[in-house]
Amino acid sequence: MSAFPRTDRPPARRRPELALRAAARAVLGALLALIGTVMILAGAVAALVGRVGPRPAKPRLLWGTQPIVSLVNISRALAQGGYPSETVTVTPPSLYARELFDHHPYQRSGNAGLIFLGNHLRAYRFFMAALSRYDVFHYFFDGGILTWTPLARVELPLLRALGKRLVVMPYGSDSFVFDEIANPLWRQALMIEYAQLGNDAERIQRRVRRATRHADVVVGSVVHVSCLPRWDVLPVTAYPIDTDAFEPVPPSLEGPVRIVHSANHRGAKGTDFLVAAVEELRAEGFDLELDLIERVPNSEALARMARADVYVDQLVFGYAMAALEAMALGKVVISGFEDTPDYTLFRRYSYLGECPIAPASPDTITEVLRELIADRARWHELGRASRAYVERRHSYAAARELYGSIYRRVWDGEDVDLINLYHPLHERARLH
Repeated sequence: MSAFPRTDRPPARRRPELALRAAARAVLGALLALIGTVMILAGAVAALVGRVGPRPAKPRLLWGTQPIVSLVNISRALAQGGYPSETVTVTPPSLYARELFDHHPYQRSGNAGLIFLGNHLRAYRFFMAALSRYDVFHYFFDGGILTWTPLARVELPLLRALGKRLVVMPYGSDSFVFDEIANPLWRQALMIEYAQLGNDAERIQRRVRRATRHADVVVGSVVHVSCLPRWDVLPVTAYPIDTDAFEPVPPSLEGPVRIVHSANHRGAKGTDFLVAAVEELRAEGFDLELDLIERVPNSEALARMARADVYVDQLVFGYAMAALEAMALGKVVISGFEDTPDYTLFRRYSYLGECPIAPASPDTITEVLRELIADRARWHELGRASRAYVERRHSYAAARELYGSIYRRVWDGEDVDLINLYHPLHERARLH
């Protein structure tokens, strides 16, 4: 007999009790689904009645449903452009203040039975109201307002049936289908951090294909397009930052070189390779400081980033949100753009060719740092180019340009060539 008790199943005498609870939960869920169906049908009727009369000049927007600060930024950007715009989450924010997001139908604390009951009713009630309150729904690939209810699969078809517009965009684990990623280096980096997604590949792929089928517009972005069956517009990334909130702090041209790197998800970001490169350069006599930012509030991370000369984003994938913040601060930025077809797509058909980020990989980071340090006199010029790029392509104004073009097509009915919106030759022709 093992000296250790089994912990993978409950004692036999508790199994009937657990089975009874599960049965009661199933019955309650079915009853709630019936109630939810009635509520949603009432909401659908109200939405159809509300369509009588002139449409608003600008559509009413809803952004959801994961608590990612990028949604807050996009919503604020569009609100500044005169669009009624709100956010909704289906999981509690862990990295950001709850107050940043407008609506929270789901709760996670309190009595389990009451939470189960309340979450379903709140979700159905919010969705019922949302059918009349919003015109364009922006979702990630992992679901909408009803995602934790038995009626989740009816949400997207119902939105389309009621004439709502659906814009779908990726953020990460919602759309990574590991066996669809051709680049084995990308797969390895993702496996280090998110191996469990490999077991969920079939489910994620079904979810991606279902959302794509119902979407009016699928927004592509760098890295994520490798798993998407379709995209309709191709920004490098669809998420903006408020550049007006960042005061540039030029890099220092003398003294120790301060390198800052956000080290969350080290495997996917190639952190170990950066640490090894800094140690190698120190051994050669370079005066380098390395600040690894990890598990700290965003305000502290930004303060430390402001003190950087060089910001290293991620060495395996293209740039993400932290790189945009570093560019807004006027820093020299390094990120993982290797010369592969994955990035050639965005140089040829989007604006990646304009990007002033110094490309590096785990194999080249040492040499890239060495060359940048040798050319330190140009760092202010590089910092200004970083700031100009993020203002042009990733500011709130840039977000309004992207999503405004989408609404002109799906709401106003204009013949907007979204797939070539950022094609360098088409952009040049429009400017002339």
